[in-house]
Amino acid sequence: MKKIYFPMLLAMILATSCQTKTTPVAFDPVTAKAEVTKTLKDMDESFRSKDAKAYLSFFTEDGLYCGTDPAELWDKAGYTKVITTMMADTMKFKEPKFEKIEIRFNKEGNSANVLRQFVTGWSKPIQVRDVMHFVKVDNKWMIDFSTFALIPENKDLPKLAAVVK
Repeated sequence: MKKIYFPMLLAMILATSCQTKTTPVAFDPVTAKAEVTKTLKDMDESFRSKDAKAYLSFFTEDGLYCGTDPAELWDKAGYTKVITTMMADTMKFKEPKFEKIEIRFNKEGNSANVLRQFVTGWSKPIQVRDVMHFVKVDNKWMIDFSTFALIPENKDLPKLAAVVK
């Protein structure tokens, strides 16, 4: 037993001491925010130019994507159909004027919540809130959750409720 104890101990010491030690890269919120902001600009440009393939490349395969209607809940395949049909339409998409943009990262810097509020031609005068959850996949920021919601001001809710009756 003594004969194999020391060689085994030596082998364990060598095996554990020869492993490459990686130091985690510190999260830099300024760089991460610039990366997410650039991703948003690239997404918006692909949407405006009606490049469905480029636009959809920002969305993960296993994500959940929600529209403004309660029935509009899609996986990537369903969302692809909706976006492809929408972009095949001849109408021009106005560039939304974002009235509020918030980007918040988790502590490790590998995911972010993004909120954008805007008014567009189809929602006027009611604002739209676009909320996305980004994850870093192979050094690229991708969306695994997105939802659009109409956000009327609280003072207008009774008027809207009366009209919808």
